[in-house]
Amino acid sequence: MTELSIYHEKILKLASFNKNTIELKKFDSSCNLKNPMCGDEVNIKILLEKKIIKDISAKVRGCALCEASAGLVVKVFKTKEIPIINFMQDFKNWLENEKSEDLLNCPSEIEVFYPIKSITNRHTCITMPFQATINTLENLNSLK
Repeated sequence: MTELSIYHEKILKLASFNKNTIELKKFDSSCNLKNPMCGDEVNIKILLEKKIIKDISAKVRGCALCEASAGLVVKVFKTKEIPIINFMQDFKNWLENEKSEDLLNCPSEIEVFYPIKSITNRHTCITMPFQATINTLENLNSLK
């Protein structure tokens, strides 16, 4: 797989969507993560209202994959109930097992990253925004 083929249309649309979102000024919790290997950085901010994610922003300084993943975070979680469980281990298992197609507890939209499964050095680019979201929710003691 070439480097360009991982940046397919859906990835580029998600990245563009996220670049055009507005960073929250009022929020209940946030988390900043940085990938020391490549320098990608993501900051997630969440505003809750009665166990509902009323608003979420994901600001990225990094590659298009990280930006697209952050865009997916915003699309998947905005105005939704807080996830009951931490699905990150299922997400990582899906990425690491090229034959696995079962996302178990993960949002089905994650399948957009299927072409990246075989490129292990890019996995952190796409998991980091989700991990920052989980960390933000855990900071709020809202996640089991």
